[in-house]
Amino acid sequence: MDKMLSLLKAVAIPFVLSAIAFAVIMIFGVPGVDPSLWDELAVTAQVRPPQAIFPGMWRILVGWMFSAFGIGSALSVLKVLGAAVAALCVFYVYSIIYVLLPYLIRTGVNYKVWRNWIVPGSAALGAVIFMLSDPLWRVSSFFSPDQFRLVLFLGIVYLMMRWLSRGSRWRLFPLFGLMGVMAAETPFAFILPPVCVLAYYLCWGMILDDIRQRPEKLDSPDKMPKWRMFFCFLGGLALAIYLNVQEFISLGGLEANAWSASDIYFRYGGGYWRVLAGASSIIGWVLGLGFGLFPLVAAIRIFPLTVRDDRQMPFNFGVMMFFVGSMAVLQTGIFPAARFWTFTKDILLVHSGFLLNFYVFCSAVTVAMFAAAFTMECQRKYLVDKTRAPGPLLRYLVPFISVLLVAGVVIHVDHKTEAEVQRIVEDAVNEIVTECGDAEFIFTDGRLDSAIELKAKVRGLPLKTLNMMSGPDEYDVFIRSRHFVKDSEDFKSAETGVPALLRIWAGEKPHGMDKAALQLGFEFWRREQKPLPTCSGMVAREKGMSEKEAKEGIERSKKLSKRILDITEKAESADCTRDLSSALSAVSWRLARFARLRNDEELANTLDLSNSALKKMLSIIEYERLRTFMQLTPREGLQLALKRADFTEARRYSAAVLRYDEDDPEANFGMGMSSLQLRRYEDAERYMKRVLKRRPDEPAALNNLSIIARKLKHYDEAISYAQKAIKLLPDSKEVQKTLSDALKKAP
Repeated sequence: MDKMLSLLKAVAIPFVLSAIAFAVIMIFGVPGVDPSLWDELAVTAQVRPPQAIFPGMWRILVGWMFSAFGIGSALSVLKVLGAAVAALCVFYVYSIIYVLLPYLIRTGVNYKVWRNWIVPGSAALGAVIFMLSDPLWRVSSFFSPDQFRLVLFLGIVYLMMRWLSRGSRWRLFPLFGLMGVMAAETPFAFILPPVCVLAYYLCWGMILDDIRQRPEKLDSPDKMPKWRMFFCFLGGLALAIYLNVQEFISLGGLEANAWSASDIYFRYGGGYWRVLAGASSIIGWVLGLGFGLFPLVAAIRIFPLTVRDDRQMPFNFGVMMFFVGSMAVLQTGIFPAARFWTFTKDILLVHSGFLLNFYVFCSAVTVAMFAAAFTMECQRKYLVDKTRAPGPLLRYLVPFISVLLVAGVVIHVDHKTEAEVQRIVEDAVNEIVTECGDAEFIFTDGRLDSAIELKAKVRGLPLKTLNMMSGPDEYDVFIRSRHFVKDSEDFKSAETGVPALLRIWAGEKPHGMDKAALQLGFEFWRREQKPLPTCSGMVAREKGMSEKEAKEGIERSKKLSKRILDITEKAESADCTRDLSSALSAVSWRLARFARLRNDEELANTLDLSNSALKKMLSIIEYERLRTFMQLTPREGLQLALKRADFTEARRYSAAVLRYDEDDPEANFGMGMSSLQLRRYEDAERYMKRVLKRRPDEPAALNNLSIIARKLKHYDEAISYAQKAIKLLPDSKEVQKTLSDALKKAP
């Protein structure tokens, strides 16, 4: 009966906790895919090639799902799989603590009433804390590479603990092979083999001191098959590296990155370094190790001293356990104010979801040990001094801490705001694809490209993105030119840059924009004084969009804008991921730009004022501008402002220069251009004529005087100035246009 009860507690509790974890993740899950996964999902769906070798094993698994279920169905499966794997992780945490505590509770007295519940109760507490921690929720709303690494790590630790408690070499060799597989995915796994061997030595020493158990199948450390363990690790590492590389090659990674097949294996080291460098900032490493790993190491060291039979818990050890447990509680992220080291508003100190969960795992184990130590002290004090019940502090301390921890976590797990932000981003991507209709290309700013192409493929549409902001490196060049036949005119234009491709399609090809949509590049139409393409809510098209479709898109975009404005304040206070916040900013920016194109200035200004990322960027630009100009003399500031065509700033410096020389040509040109922008045409004419006193053949001044004269309806003067300018610059399209406009307006 006792064995059945023990088995029930060992098996039923973790499965109940796993079911609760599954429910919690599904209830508080968010729709769609977190933007941090867009690129990797697009790679796995073969929408675009990979830029890095990692995460190869995750791509293999998810790629198989895409092939088996189709992309749309597989995305739904991956969401459910994320919740299921989260439940498995909780089971592993419970089981690890359940096996670990008996090694550390080295008491020779078997207190049945208490001992039967110390281990499972403390393990349950640690599992609940881990289950409801914020980092686990973030990697579990969707089956992600970080979650894959996490479940692999916890599975390895669980198998390690089972081997330490049961022995048998048949468990040992697959265990080290699995460590090698994980080491091919992340450099963090290289620490596992030495930790496993060290734990074996420590546990063997504890077993010799323990009169209760000594597994017969557990060999002494001298008899460990070290060479076979080493080669099992190398075998798993080599196999996984080979699979990762082959997956990378099959997805077109070599061609996209301009790599050769001979040096790809040498790039693994560079990939490891990028994983380490991208996992956390320096401060994140220090605080993460300090609040995550240090409490676990300290607790393991002092825990056996707190549960000895020959005396009650010494005060100094009790105080140490209290502070170690407090540090662990802070690390788990239960209370928002204490999560200063994991998530902040301006910079994410720890970028890796796997690393965050590793720290939380260490802290959950520490909290479980903290609870077990105090429970042992409670039972010893009560049984030694039977005439007096344990004091209120010891009797209620552990239950109080347990309730406080769980309540704090449950209260904090409220991701409604983040869920709404993700819904908005998901709906915006859907809206873009819908408004594109049958378009094959869309000119974008690149921030939502992977999601757009992934959504288009799910719908079976041929839509491809062309990033107007893409850079000159090999990967960007490949991405923007891959849609065209090699060495064709479009291919060469795309290699030069997407803006060049847009100029050719919109200006030279009669039907160049028939199958293309726009989100950027309207300056071309303004410069050529052509009517703008038909603008909908988030997309514009020259052809292929009816007025009815445009109006429907505008109405949907207005509703989307209202949702953004309603959620803005909450979103700024919520702990949205960096990628999700960036995606929301991109959606808000796009909606504002199209509102301004429709002359809906009020909506555009409201969206811009609510866009915290935009405001931050503008404030940085303004600060740098002021800092630059403050260090310059008036003459230097004027020259820099004219070079940047910043005529507002040029006006400030021109005024200072004109105090000493009222006929200075550069200062008068700056004042004239500023007056022209402000539509003060008489002032602009006066300043531009002053430029001609010293520079009578200045084509820029003559061209602008023609424009000013036309605005003042002095058409003869406008034609005269333009003719003088075109004699100086006969090939200038801008001057030719000025003359043409003057001739058209002339009576």
